[in-house]
Amino acid sequence: MADRVLWTGEHLKLEIGRQILFDDASFSIADKERVALVGRNGSGKSTLMKIIAGLDSPSEGEIAIAKNIRIAYMPQDFSLPPDTTVRSVVTEGVAYFTEILKRCRELPATSPEHEKLEHILTYYNAWDTTNRIDTILTKLHLHDPEKKCSLLSGGERRRVLLARSIIADPDLLLLDEPTNHLDVEMIAWIEEYLASYKGACLFVTHDRYFLDRLATRIVELDHGKFFSSPGSYADFLAAKEEREYNEDVLERKRRNFLRLEVEWVRRSPKARLRRNLGRLKRYDEIAAQKGPVRIGDIDLVIPRASRLGNQVVTLRDVSKSLGARTLFRNFSYEFHAGEKTGIVGANGCGKTTLLKIITRELSPDSGTVDVAQTVEFNYIDQGRIALNPENSVLEEISEGHEFINLGEEKISIWGYLKRFLFEDERINTKIKHLSGGEKARLILAKILRGGGNFLILDEPTNDLDLSSLRILEEALIHYDGCLVVVSHDRYFLNRVCGNIIAFEPDAALTASVGDYDYYLEKKRERLAAAERHAEMRERQAAPTPPARKNPPKKLSFKETRELESLENVIAEKEQRIAEIEAMFADPDFFRKHGTESVSLQQELDRLKSGLEAYYQRWEELETKRASFEKG
Repeated sequence: MADRVLWTGEHLKLEIGRQILFDDASFSIADKERVALVGRNGSGKSTLMKIIAGLDSPSEGEIAIAKNIRIAYMPQDFSLPPDTTVRSVVTEGVAYFTEILKRCRELPATSPEHEKLEHILTYYNAWDTTNRIDTILTKLHLHDPEKKCSLLSGGERRRVLLARSIIADPDLLLLDEPTNHLDVEMIAWIEEYLASYKGACLFVTHDRYFLDRLATRIVELDHGKFFSSPGSYADFLAAKEEREYNEDVLERKRRNFLRLEVEWVRRSPKARLRRNLGRLKRYDEIAAQKGPVRIGDIDLVIPRASRLGNQVVTLRDVSKSLGARTLFRNFSYEFHAGEKTGIVGANGCGKTTLLKIITRELSPDSGTVDVAQTVEFNYIDQGRIALNPENSVLEEISEGHEFINLGEEKISIWGYLKRFLFEDERINTKIKHLSGGEKARLILAKILRGGGNFLILDEPTNDLDLSSLRILEEALIHYDGCLVVVSHDRYFLNRVCGNIIAFEPDAALTASVGDYDYYLEKKRERLAAAERHAEMRERQAAPTPPARKNPPKKLSFKETRELESLENVIAEKEQRIAEIEAMFADPDFFRKHGTESVSLQQELDRLKSGLEAYYQRWEELETKRASFEKG
């Protein structure tokens, strides 16, 4: 049996100025679906969400909503009352259950309506809303419920709104860019939550891992029409390519038909006869049809980096604390020309502080920072990147100038903005009227205009559409200067970065060669090794089990000697593994050991494989020895 349709819009039409958002378009979403809505920035994705949430309406069209469904909406751009606390905002999300509880107390326990309301409260486990609020606050790491919203960071505000949206388990959950400004740990929690969500979810995201894991269907909004594709993001791209190919084939046939008909009219006097008026009418109808419209991609221009020497920026034993809290200690790292480094870590861990130490805007508590004379930083931090909402797009970029220098190329400000897909009418539009994606493109244009040979990008992927993201990735991959990127976008980090600096618990700052997935793999191995060590120590300190009726056999002389030697062998293997991994983590690895990289990796793999066997044999002999002594 098919799931019921929760929301349907038929023949939707909406224009804003000269921009057509919906052109006789139809969209629907059914119960238990997880639909990803994709499309160009400014194509109308957020507007559709507002229409479904009941906050906006199309100029034409028919909308049908299933009876008694509850819809919760988390917008992309929002503000929270500054004097309101975290708890009070989240409490707004349980108003539905609060009202049911109130009504339930007023009704006689024997009434049919009372029984119905009891069923709802039991189904959603909503008898205790206070406990429900405390639970969701803990899961979303909102540890200070009485904190004023004016004091929250961007990531904290997004988590507060997410908590308010999901706490009542709505039938239809609308999430517009839910992963923006969130760290990897919190994104993983949202993925797990939505993967088992009982209701339906419609979400807009640029996070391709998030999209691939969750979406049961991908819908593209393109030139006012919706195109639905079941399956993964790769399936969607294949379906889009096939659709556009078929459209182009039909367009070629249409143009060929029109060309032949024009030639017929010019050459044949019969064309003017009354019996051929039908043929002329058919020509007019086909000529009036519109061919497929294709919007060009961003023409991303990163000015060529000026030459960097062998030494770029070197950190030696750098430590930094804020008040009583240590952010990191004794961290050393060397940045080299052409390297692309990703910085990852939880919100508030100190990533921006590290960037400011790299650029020498802040001084470390201890250690040194050496910056070569050839280095030209291009870094606009999140605090200074704010756009003036009263400026037009042109005014924000031009700063009174008509032209901009991009390396050896000189172009007009107008031409530069067109490369970032700003059409004529949008170039003169005030920033306060731009969509979130358009603002993201404008910020990117503002940063890249600055040139430099040491480029620092702080969360560059937020609000960019998927096609713009791919182009940004390609531009950064081919950038010839030094690049440092702070990002929580796992796909982006894997494509662009060949080194990772990671903030870990207990003020640990680790550096590793390789992409983000490789860093995660090595982190898991480190944690597993630490867990095995802890288990070994626990077994050695464990009390003697009670004696058995059939006493175990004593270790043979050979087994005793083997057990004595195993601990030394294991220690030696672990030491060698640690030495090799430290070599790989050395930022100067390829200069010092580049010719040995293959053999070192092979040795590391052999050592780890053999070490597992040594662990198993040690455990077997140790268990036998302990059983004999205690039995």
